Amino acid sequence: MAALQSALKPQPQPAVAARQPAQPTAAAASYIAPSRTGKTNLTAYLSPDYKRNMRLIQAKTGRSLQNLIAEALNDLFAKYDVPIIDNE
Repeated sequence: MAALQSALKPQPQPAVAARQPAQPTAAAASYIAPSRTGKTNLTAYLSPDYKRNMRLIQAKTGRSLQNLIAEALNDLFAKYDVPIIDNE
């Protein structure tokens, strides 16, 4: 019984130095890819059908998804009579 009681007692743990999480450098935290400079991100959660159709158009035209979305937004802007963006 004594052996069982001693086995159930908490055993001292060896001291382990606390590991500090790595801190990102200021340069890494503020890096912006040159292709994204002066641009902003627009995000929407849509049905997967939208993505499938965009990928079909991309495959047919060979154009980038970014350019296709910009074209679609300009068509929407024209429909609602707001200035279109000429970014090419």
